[in-house]
Amino acid sequence: MEPAPQRRSIRYQGYDYSMAGYYALTICARNKAHLFGSLATGGTIHPSPLGEIVLAELTAIPSYFPAARLDTWVLMPNHLHCILVLTRNRAVSVSTIVGSFKSRCFARWRKQIVAGGQPAPPSCWQRDYYEHIIRDARELEGYRKYILENPNRW
Repeated sequence: MEPAPQRRSIRYQGYDYSMAGYYALTICARNKAHLFGSLATGGTIHPSPLGEIVLAELTAIPSYFPAARLDTWVLMPNHLHCILVLTRNRAVSVSTIVGSFKSRCFARWRKQIVAGGQPAPPSCWQRDYYEHIIRDARELEGYRKYILENPNRW
């Protein structure tokens, strides 16, 4: 039997994602389904029960990881954009934070679904996530603007 092919990493080769800095993240719902809520006129999200969990767990990240904070974020019907800030070198990695966040969200959502007598889905998240290492103030402002204007482009 042949070994399974290795998945190609979408991370920047050789970069240490536990270094202090700003990281723009996009985390998508499984199959890009509209699981997190709906957008009303004016770009305000009406979160679903899962969307409420995602928002609660997102804002709780600094309590789980004191070397991390959130800069700017927006929850969309099928994805989340945020700027994650690591404040200390090698205290925690971006992948550890994202993995923990996704696990906590899914565990809480799964518990609600099972308690309601429904079968549990395999996940609420797309595999992996997208990130960009923000290198300077101009990029940071560009990502902040992109995130805040995202609902208007929906």
